[in-house]
Amino acid sequence: VRACLITDHFSAHQGVEDDDMNMLCLGGRITGNFLAKEIVEAFVHAKFKTEEKYRRRLDKVNALEKR
Repeated sequence: VRACLITDHFSAHQGVEDDDMNMLCLGGRITGNFLAKEIVEAFVHAKFKTEEKYRRRLDKVNALEKR
């Protein structure tokens, strides 16, 4: 699981695109309905970038998880 607390539209799609984030966390008391919907839509529509630098980063995370 690669989860992150997200508070804005940019971080929602960037986390998926660059870091292959697969779980979205929202602050229930600080995130309004409109912003929450915008964040979820950005997260759902984002795709992981398959460029080598992003794959290397993910490989490092996977290696740490195996320790």
